[in-house]
Parts: sequence; C-alpha cells; structure tokens
Amino acid sequence: MESIADGIAMSVIMDSSDLEREYSPSQWSTRFATSQEVLQNHVQLVTADSPILVYVHGGYWQELNREISRYPAGPLYRARVKTMVVGYDLCPSATLPEIVQQIQNAARFVFEYADKMGSRGVYFAGHSAGAHLVAKLLSDADFLDNTPGSNHLQGAFLVSGIYDLRELVLTSVNDAVQLPAEWAVPLSPQFDCYTHLQARRVRLYILAGQNDSPVFKKQSREFYELLLNTCLTANMYLEIKDDVDHFDIVECFANDDNYLKNLLVHDIRKHL
Repeated sequence: MESIADGIAMSVIMDSSDLEREYSPSQWSTRFATSQEVLQNHVQLVTADSPILVYVHGGYWQELNREISRYPAGPLYRARVKTMVVGYDLCPSATLPEIVQQIQNAARFVFEYADKMGSRGVYFAGHSAGAHLVAKLLSDADFLDNTPGSNHLQGAFLVSGIYDLRELVLTSVNDAVQLPAEWAVPLSPQFDCYTHLQARRVRLYILAGQNDSPVFKKQSREFYELLLNTCLTANMYLEIKDDVDHFDIVECFANDDNYLKNLLVHDIRKHL
C-alpha cells in the first residue's frame, strides 16, 4: 500500500518540470520568443543605457560626505537616471589639489563605466565647494581629451558655487583648507580656460539662490560671463532662483518634484 509520503514524493517527482517553469518568471513573458531574450533585455535596461548624474557634495572641502549626500538618488532613480555620489577626503587631512585630483580620478572611473555600459550621457552636479570641484574638472582639456568615455559628457549643474578663491583664503574657511595665497588663482575656476567645451557642446547650468550671500551670487554671474565669453556658445545658462538660500537650493533634490531633477530630465529629453 502506497504511503502518503510516497504519494507526495511521486507527485513532486512527476511535477518537477512544471515546478521549474512555475519558478522561472522569464518563461512566462510574452514579449520575446525565448526566456533568454527576456533576461537579456531586463539586464540591459537596468544596467546600461541610462543617463548618469554624478553628484559632488559641498561643505567647503572640510565637511559632509557621500553617505549623507545621497538625497538626489531616489527621485532620479524613479526618473530612470542613475546617480553616483562622489566622496573625497576632507581638509586638513587632504590638500585642495589632492581633492581636485580625487574628483578627476572618480570622473575617470565614471567615464569608463559609462563607455562600458553604453550610457546615453554623463552629467555632473556640484553644490558649493562641489561646484568648484566640478568646474575644475571641466577646465582640464587634457584630461577630457585623453580619458576613454569622456565623449559621454553632456552637461553640468553648478549650484551656489565658489569660483574665485582669492578672498576665501582670508577667511576662517582657510583654517582647515590651509590654502597658500599663491595657490588661490591656479585653483580658481574663474581663471581657467573652457574654450575646449565649445566643440563638445557641453551644456552648463550656473545656479544660485536669491538668498545666497551677495558674493556667491556675484561669483555665479562672473563665472557665467567667463563661460559665455570664452566658449562662444548658447549652451550656457544662468539662473538666480527665487526664494531659496544656499542650502535649500539643493535640499529640494530629495523631493520627487524638484526643479533640479526636472531641469536634468528636460535636458536629457531634449538632447539625448
């Protein structure tokens, strides 16, 4: 007489092929001829092709970190944009030239990754000191010309940035940065050359808050004028955002409906 256990075992054995199919979701899709095509399409969609935003945090090169600067990731993910938040060593443990080099190393990784994955485009965004670091990255023609994947560069969003360091070295900010006065001009984006961006047709958005300090608004305007006059292109944009300050101008990035994300998505839809 067959036991209940034997019956269950026989049922499992007899139905194993059906169970295998039940637990293979790719076999149930009707979009492709084979399950392998289903899987390949899914992998491609979630790992490749998507535009990438690289976010560099501020903090006067001496505060904040990548872990607490991930707030743009969620809204951008839901807009099908990958986000990479870049961290860097902080002053005084690192010098400002070393931090500039770290951002360049991170950008090299991102460009090579974008090339490997077939990304439609790479964008950078930086806030405050992060905007300074992104601007320094973009000013290096040799780096862009000699880095595989840099052709994926599409644009950058420089938010409430500091572009001229000459006065900054006279403030308490320099207690940790320890920047010698003679380094202020070489490390200031305001005195760099950006003519090479014209051929690349890179779009640059220079943003500041209405309630930023006068010097931050002044430096944003002056940097915009430098770009406009040297790049000789219409791909440069300046906006002083109403009713926001130095901080909530990027804090909004954490919301699904925010102007930074909408600006990025608009650029992607228009140009990619």
